[in-house]
Parts: sequence; structure tokens; C-alpha cells
Amino acid sequence: MAGGDLTRSPLAIFLFEAEEAIVNEITRRLRESELEHYRQMETIDLRPRVQDLYVAYRESVLSGDESIFSVYVGDIGRTRLHQGYGLEELLFVLDAVFDVVWEAARAAFGKDVDALPDFKRLALGVSSGKGRLATVYAEESKKERAALRRLSAAFDEYLRLRRASSEEGPAEDQGETP
Repeated sequence: MAGGDLTRSPLAIFLFEAEEAIVNEITRRLRESELEHYRQMETIDLRPRVQDLYVAYRESVLSGDESIFSVYVGDIGRTRLHQGYGLEELLFVLDAVFDVVWEAARAAFGKDVDALPDFKRLALGVSSGKGRLATVYAEESKKERAALRRLSAAFDEYLRLRRASSEEGPAEDQGETP
């Protein structure tokens, strides 16, 4: 519903009323996935993360401001990448959000042709998050490569200095030897 009051739209009503079921289903899928980080995480720890992600998604979809979700995903993605999560894990989470929301929306709206613009909004929300996540991953990878190059150069310099000092040999004492 472009231009209208989305807070009272069928989409808004759906996103608020289905929130608990959607968050629970996303959490279940992550816990049952093959992804080690999520499979090993307790539901009590994982569910609040999923809840926060869903709220950012919902607010982005309802406001029409894709940056709400993409900025949130970018910030969380950067944190998770530094915690050792792979890009595929983070993309899996976004796919799970979209799949669960899409399945719930299809069940709620059925073949209601008037709901098609709402379905488009649902898809755009996730695609903006994926785009931002890809950008963050590329930026962080570039930073890591630059840091590794600096570290490698510093280590090479250390080795060069160490070799140079060992080639000079120990300083010989000019005095008498005991």
C-alpha cells in the first residue's frame, strides 16, 4: 500500500499478529539447521536475536525505508563476521526470515490479488539486507587482507633484520679470554 497509512494496512496487521509464530519458526529452523553456530546456540539466547532482526525487518517493510533493515543487518553482520560466522550462515538467516514470512503471508493472504504490492514489499526488505550484508562482507574482507599484508610486511622486515644481525656474528671481545 504505497502512500497509505501502512500501520493500519493488512500487511501491518499481519506482521504484528504473526510475529510470535514467525520468530519461533525462524528460531526453530536455525536451531535445526546444519549451521554450527546456530545449532549449538540455546533457544533462549537465539530467539532474542531473531526477534530483534524481525522487528528491524518489520519496521523497514512498514515504513518503506529499506535502510532500517539494511543498516541493522550490516551492523549485526559485521559483528558476526568478527565472531567467526561465515557469510553463508548470515545469508541463511536472511533466507529463513524471508521464507518463513513469505509462507505465513501466503497462508494469511491466499490468492488475494490486492495483496501483491505487500508481497513485493516483503521481498524488497530482505533483498536490501542481503545487499548490505554482501557489501559489509566485502569491506571486512578487504580490511582483513590489508591487515594481513601489513602483518606480513612487518614479519618480513623482522626476519630481514634478524638475518642481518646473525650475519654480522657475535661481537668479538678484544680483551683476553679466560
